[in-house]
Amino acid sequence: IRDDWSILIAGDYDCDGATGTAVAVRGLRLLGAKRVNYAIPNRFAHGYGLSPAFVASLQPTPQLIVTVDNGVASVAGVAAAKARGIKVIVTDHHLPGAQLPACDAMVNPNLLGDPFPSKMLAGVGVMFYLLLALRARMRESGWFAAQPAEHAQGRVLVDTGDQDDRKNAVPDLSGLLDLVALGTVADLVPLDFNNRVLVEAGLQRMRSGRACAGIAALVEVGKRSMATLCSSDLGFIVGPRLNAAGRLEDMRLGVECLLTDDPAQAQRHAGQLDAINRERRDLQASMVAEA
Repeated sequence: IRDDWSILIAGDYDCDGATGTAVAVRGLRLLGAKRVNYAIPNRFAHGYGLSPAFVASLQPTPQLIVTVDNGVASVAGVAAAKARGIKVIVTDHHLPGAQLPACDAMVNPNLLGDPFPSKMLAGVGVMFYLLLALRARMRESGWFAAQPAEHAQGRVLVDTGDQDDRKNAVPDLSGLLDLVALGTVADLVPLDFNNRVLVEAGLQRMRSGRACAGIAALVEVGKRSMATLCSSDLGFIVGPRLNAAGRLEDMRLGVECLLTDDPAQAQRHAGQLDAINRERRDLQASMVAEA
């Protein structure tokens, strides 16, 4: 962010990956990154995660890749990125294998010896905590106090009671908790204490009408009420519509739905995702009948 690098978020084609990608893009932009983009591998063309084929497809070449919900096993993919001169930060929650990729940094609570107490985070949760840690480091370094007023965009911490945070326009990352809750529930990770806190905070935002436009539109096409939304609605109504895009089409559609702040655009994306999910259900039913 300091040196205005081009940052590419390398996501995954399930709901955890899509929400984690949206959290990364939204969060880094809130923290001042100006050149943040994302890419999702095509499961048919690139395989899973940060594969060599996926790295080869990246144009233009980014200066930094940050993976979300994948990468702990991407030994060959990280090597391919390094060969192109790309720095790589891996954020993942999957269990590590015998060999770790030679990335520049890895954020994974399940690494051997990692002291982070909550080992059940989904990929979106790992990214959220990385953003919190990054914001803390930026605050300590005086980054926000040094930024021109026009960079504040009105997004300040309102829950710390700290006048300096308000004056220095420290970004409020709690607006990402609806996405964190959705990805956590949809990925079926155990709801330990920490995950329950994240999910409950996200559901409170949604019920109070503060969900992002994409989640609101997906709840609407799923014929659920935002005011009475519960975790089972996230798991059985919203999550499958995002997952279907990664299975049958292109998960970029799901990520774009979660990134837009335009309600009309979100409704169009949600309608497409709903249609893809109906196609997925029909296909599944025919396969079961044939079997």
